[in-house]
Amino acid sequence: MTRRVALTVVLAAMLLLAGCSQLATAPNEAGETTTVESNATTTDVTETTQTATATRAPTPTIQGQVATTTASSTPTATATPSPTATRTATPTAAATPTAAATPTATDMQTTTGEAKYVVIIGGEPDDKVNYRMTVTGSIERRGQSYGAPIDDSGVTQDPDLDIISGSTVAGRLGGGGDAYRITGEITDFESGDDIEVYVDGEETDVGSE
Repeated sequence: MTRRVALTVVLAAMLLLAGCSQLATAPNEAGETTTVESNATTTDVTETTQTATATRAPTPTIQGQVATTTASSTPTATATPSPTATRTATPTAAATPTAAATPTATDMQTTTGEAKYVVIIGGEPDDKVNYRMTVTGSIERRGQSYGAPIDDSGVTQDPDLDIISGSTVAGRLGGGGDAYRITGEITDFESGDDIEVYVDGEETDVGSE
């Protein structure tokens, strides 16, 4: 195509120069010559234009198909909520119950009254007597007379004969004496006739108590 265009331009230039020469040599023939050459030139140019048009490749078009542009949407990232920490209540340790303190002899003395010393005398070696005494507090065995009319040596301590159980004592006498330290009051006393009871050195009638 380029060669044809260049060739057409060269031919046109040569014809133009030839025309100019004829005009200079033969003025009377200038009109006809110019017309003829002009037509020839026009024909060449038209032919060249048609050739150029024929050789232009048409843009390929697919019949029945419309180009469709599909917008591709990018998915938006969804924020995932962070889990909220749940406060767990801390269990409170249950208070351990405190064991009740076992009252001592001193505590018993305080709650039931002052200590008293009881001496029981009676019986004979050949005629023994039994007795039973109950108090509101405690009972402890002793080995002294505590002012009773008997020597300390005459006060016996025989756990096989004098048995203490809680606040009660059951004993036996055969001419000597038994001594006890008690707290509280004497609530019950059982014995034979030949029995004497001394509390803190003083004889006491406990038969009616």
